[in-house]
Amino acid sequence: MKIKTLFIVCFFLVLHGLSAQSFQGGISGGLNAARIDGDGHELYGKLGLNAGAFAARAIVPEMLYWQLELKYTSRGKYNVERNTTGNIIGMSLIDLRYIEMPLSIHYFLNEKVQLELGLSPDVLLKERYEDEDGPLPSDRELDRFGITAFAGANYFITDPFAVGIRFNYSVFPFYKFNASAVRYRDSGWFHDVLSINARYYFTR
Repeated sequence: MKIKTLFIVCFFLVLHGLSAQSFQGGISGGLNAARIDGDGHELYGKLGLNAGAFAARAIVPEMLYWQLELKYTSRGKYNVERNTTGNIIGMSLIDLRYIEMPLSIHYFLNEKVQLELGLSPDVLLKERYEDEDGPLPSDRELDRFGITAFAGANYFITDPFAVGIRFNYSVFPFYKFNASAVRYRDSGWFHDVLSINARYYFTR
């Protein structure tokens, strides 16, 4: 809880520092489709929500901006195994809840289309595991702190409203395997998340 509070305080300190400057700000929310790269399941089967607030300031007006966000986000994996007749014979759920602070650069291709690229430090708030028989104990030592890299695009439907898509991937594994791996991607579990988001701008 102390780390969560620190993230929130840092975000609002930045907002306070921008209060006397020209900046954009608003709220965002959307849907995540997540998987864990490294656990053997390839589908984006884990659906979850993301929601937060953001502030942005121009580097080059009407062209290049930096943006800071504070978001709650759900990641993990959900996989269902079926037999040849279509009956469910197995299920695996890992539900991971994070608070993250994405920092990104945004480039406007034109008045409507915006591209983004950034990094997002995060803190694990809650973890939950289930299989076809019900809840499982939390016996994995996941890293509480992590960072993802992301890229995306946004489209402004009207002046205060925008919709976008974002791809997130872990820079470092949030769960490391004991055995050494030849390939970096085989060294542990990596978040792999596709997000669809909507944004509302209070100022733009």
